[in-house]
Amino acid sequence: MTKIKFTQNDFNETRKLAESIKKIDHIDADYVNIISDEIFKFQPFLLSVLLGYKMDVSKYELEELMKIYFLIWEYFRLNSNVRTKQLKESYYNKILKKNFEMLNYSKDEPKGNQVEIYSSDLQNLKAKSLFTAILYRFNERDILLKMSVEIKGAVILGIKSFIECFETI
Repeated sequence: MTKIKFTQNDFNETRKLAESIKKIDHIDADYVNIISDEIFKFQPFLLSVLLGYKMDVSKYELEELMKIYFLIWEYFRLNSNVRTKQLKESYYNKILKKNFEMLNYSKDEPKGNQVEIYSSDLQNLKAKSLFTAILYRFNERDILLKMSVEIKGAVILGIKSFIECFETI
């Protein structure tokens, strides 16, 4: 079985990530306004996807998702490409489709093969520590634990796709 290998850089990033998580968990209205404006300026599609959840989730779930999307922004915001090249919906959809096809392909595989497929796919993420922290939130936050499986799956797939997009733009 392939295990996901974390590099020293992945471990080093966890310190920075821990600080961002603390910051995100204690945000106020001023922070939300400032970061929302920044995201709108540099990556409006990210903000539009986040706001699109408004119709499908409760206000408490939306607040948790907002924190996750702000965490993604905090992680990538200093990347010059993320601040100069706007993510296009078509590129996001291409990455999302690839991720969906991987899940669809793996659903008929035996459990051991599924783990192998997922491990291999996740090994390619540069932001493993970020994605791991987000998955941890989905397994620890009461609001996210109670979210419907269908919506949770779609959201996580979208989050992974955003991370991959920001890694490659």
